[in-house]
Amino acid sequence: MSNATEIFAAMAEAATNDGKKLRRKFKGSVVFTISDTNERWYLDLKSDTPSAGKLGNNDDSPLTGSPDLTVKVSEADMIKMVRKELNPQSAFMSGKLKIKGKMALAMKLTSVLSATGKY
Repeated sequence: MSNATEIFAAMAEAATNDGKKLRRKFKGSVVFTISDTNERWYLDLKSDTPSAGKLGNNDDSPLTGSPDLTVKVSEADMIKMVRKELNPQSAFMSGKLKIKGKMALAMKLTSVLSATGKY
């Protein structure tokens, strides 16, 4: 995967195909902001139908309510995390990954990134 579009397409595929299994590890919703481009993407493993996709410029979010986590990261660092070249916890501690919301859920983000890397 070489860009955010490919990563989130793979994440959508993982949410569709492995959503129920992923939800056992990570039951929540996330909005990712790619800091380079300000593109926003969502992952919903909270609803009955797991999904992921790109958010538009307005707030037409398919998520019900506020996301459990908001994540801000550069495209390059997101690619590295999915490829397992950068540990999300290390990225957070070094300031490359900014997270707001439920920190207990944030600690489980690795399982979502691992599932994404398989697609």
